[in-house]
Amino acid sequence: MFLSAYLTIVLCQPPPEGFVPQNTADLMTFRLRPDKNGLSFDWADAEDRVRGTVSPKELSAGDPFTLSVAVGSFASGDLDGPVTLGLEKVGGTFKALETVAPTKTTPRVWNATFTAPESGSYLLKVTFKSSHQKSLRGPVEVGMGRVSPTTAIGLGAVVVLAGLAYGLFLLFGKKAGTSEAPGPPAA
Repeated sequence: MFLSAYLTIVLCQPPPEGFVPQNTADLMTFRLRPDKNGLSFDWADAEDRVRGTVSPKELSAGDPFTLSVAVGSFASGDLDGPVTLGLEKVGGTFKALETVAPTKTTPRVWNATFTAPESGSYLLKVTFKSSHQKSLRGPVEVGMGRVSPTTAIGLGAVVVLAGLAYGLFLLFGKKAGTSEAPGPPAA
């Protein structure tokens, strides 16, 4: 028999019991790395490539950040269709997805702005369709938000007033040893 006949027989067999195929979605991840303008990532497979940036470099809860991606195909050049960009809290219920078209000023670049509501671990998601649907994800850490200017001014005012009250107490308060001792009871 020919080798192809043996190969056909092997490939037509049902998978063994308990066989779990490998999840290819787990392989479609990217890693963010620091860059002069923020964070950046690159991803590629045999057909497509994705380059992206996240700015600013330090992500804080409550502060917006921008995710920008450029998607291209090795065979047919740059992608024209829409791209879905997203932010999802790991182990949480927060999800934000935005399907965007490329801008007219910089075609083939997709931008979305997200704001993480709290600090923690998040996944950035990039989904597009070239020859078939592809979904990429990359982990990102969001730090605690900065103190708002109103809160900072309020805390500063409290500290200044407490210092002023303590200074006045030291200046005008009774000095130790100057109080009169009570005398004998009146008869």
